[in-house]
Amino acid sequence: MSEKNLNKFINALGLLSTFAIFIGALLKLQRTEWGGRLYIYGLLAWFVISSIEISRLKKQVKKLEERKFGESIDILSETR
Repeated sequence: MSEKNLNKFINALGLLSTFAIFIGALLKLQRTEWGGRLYIYGLLAWFVISSIEISRLKKQVKKLEERKFGESIDILSETR
């Protein structure tokens, strides 16, 4: 799966979990039986998706830092 498609998929999952939280909160206010469960499942899904997204972002930052560090060493070696 390409990076662009993966970003779309993760954003769609995040949106789906947000809707579950919102609908669950509304149903909880109306005191339905399964409103609380939907709210909790939405929160759990959002936390899992967020942790996956954070780990992906950390990997991207690490790659960028390594590339920047490599370029700075090349610049230093050229100036000597």
